[in-house]
Amino acid sequence: MASNKRRKVVAASLMPPLAESLLLPPDELMTEVFLRLPVKSILLFRAVCRSWAALLSSDEFCSLHRAKVEAEPAPPPKLLFISPAASFDSTGIYSCSPSGDGLLFSLRDVRGDHVDMTPAPCRGLTLLHDAVEPAYYVFNATTRAVTRLPPCQDSFMATAGLGFDSRRREYKVVRLFFEKHFGVDNIKCEVYVLGGEHGDRWMPAAGGVPFRFRKFAAAAIIATQSEAKLMPVFADGFLHWVIDSSLFLTKPRAAVLSFSVADETFRWFRSPPFEEASGGQLVEIAEHMCMIRPPIFEVPGVHLVELDDHLCMVRDLRPDTSIMDIWEMQDCNSGDWTLAHGIDLLQHVQRGLMEPQIIRVIGSVGNCGSRNKVILATSKRKVITYDPVSGTLETVLAIRETHSSYETEQSAPRVSLFKENLAPVHRTNEEIALCSPLAKATKEILLRLPGNFAVQFKLVSKQWLTLVESRSFMRSYYEHNNIDRRPKIMLVGKGARGLGFSFAPMGKLLREAPSQGTWLDTKVVCSKPCHGMNLLSTESEDYLYNPCTGYCSSYRTRGRLAYVPNHIL
Repeated sequence: MASNKRRKVVAASLMPPLAESLLLPPDELMTEVFLRLPVKSILLFRAVCRSWAALLSSDEFCSLHRAKVEAEPAPPPKLLFISPAASFDSTGIYSCSPSGDGLLFSLRDVRGDHVDMTPAPCRGLTLLHDAVEPAYYVFNATTRAVTRLPPCQDSFMATAGLGFDSRRREYKVVRLFFEKHFGVDNIKCEVYVLGGEHGDRWMPAAGGVPFRFRKFAAAAIIATQSEAKLMPVFADGFLHWVIDSSLFLTKPRAAVLSFSVADETFRWFRSPPFEEASGGQLVEIAEHMCMIRPPIFEVPGVHLVELDDHLCMVRDLRPDTSIMDIWEMQDCNSGDWTLAHGIDLLQHVQRGLMEPQIIRVIGSVGNCGSRNKVILATSKRKVITYDPVSGTLETVLAIRETHSSYETEQSAPRVSLFKENLAPVHRTNEEIALCSPLAKATKEILLRLPGNFAVQFKLVSKQWLTLVESRSFMRSYYEHNNIDRRPKIMLVGKGARGLGFSFAPMGKLLREAPSQGTWLDTKVVCSKPCHGMNLLSTESEDYLYNPCTGYCSSYRTRGRLAYVPNHIL
């Protein structure tokens, strides 16, 4: 008995860290074990049991994991970029690192040159905007979870950003837009809370857009629509927009419009003291010595970025000089700026940064504060790090082409920092309802029904209405009923309900006798189908028609186009 006690004492003295960990309660011991696992294993262990899923998905565990990642030595920079996927009608989100590139996930029905995302994640989540749809997506690149936000209010022009409310521990998407047409009286602001108490609804900002901020808000919205595509930046609890000063007759006092994510109120900040820091060149003009200074504040050469939890303004002085200044806001209360970095682009080994191209500062890597390396991305798909200690520039990544790039040398780089984080992506109520076993079984039944029957089942209940009108069901219905890819031919004959035409299968129409009045007696022009819809023209009216469901919308040939809902099956 004494020898056994002596062995335990000796073991404890030889392995003190292990002995201390064994004294922890079981839950805390499991948490310490999980924190040392790679993210891929953590995601797999969520499927072991409900208790593990609750533990590994809790806000406390995600916060501990985030603190652990930030305390570790900084890894090589890892980025996200947008590029066309293999299929025509989808866009891929890719990761890029020195070890290689890889497709994370694809977004269907998202394509074209109007897709943008925030340059840096907000506590692990990234906002993506599809301006063609329009639609907003929030995703976590680490867990590959993605959600599409509910439809927002129609707008003439809009900009949006993602922020975090540290008071309520909530993520918020803030949208600033012109409601109907251009004008300061039509500026609105609405907020969507991920997983909030208001459900799947965009709510007006608590403070609205006060009149004294409307001109600044209009200039901020327009700045995001330029080629520079200056999306808002989240820093110090605020979303910040650059104000386009070229829209004012006189230089405005404000250079940055800010929105408090917690209080939902606006404020503005002055620009950094560029006049004091701007150098110049003495030249002789008409026998007089003159000082030529670089431009003070122009939106194409200015953008915002968050570095080390501080708001920074970057001013690109090319082509007058080779300097790129980075000004840091020390205090949000006073709005004081200090010059943090002056990057000489000629220090780059390849000397190619002076060519006409867009260069963006998208963030920093490291945990050494002001000594962190600054990350720059170019429109030529190059990623460069700037070392503030040595003052050197080094190309660390070259994003390869996937299929056909959306970008040109004149377009802003569509890249974002990749920071490992387990932050949850709250699904919308519609996504939760469509994932239930009953919804999946109902979907499989409706997929096997004719289109006109499936549409009628929308009247059964609100759940069935949501299911039938969802984009995923319409896509699945199209793929299921066209899986054989055999052509289905329908002929246009004389119609009922006063339309003057109707669609019928070729065999059925040919079997019916012409004496029954099935053939057309007027001229009707029919287009080829486009996503199931046909455009038909008669002498007096035009029609948008779906032969599968019988949906029809008419408008006079010389009249105004009628409203067509976006939930056509």
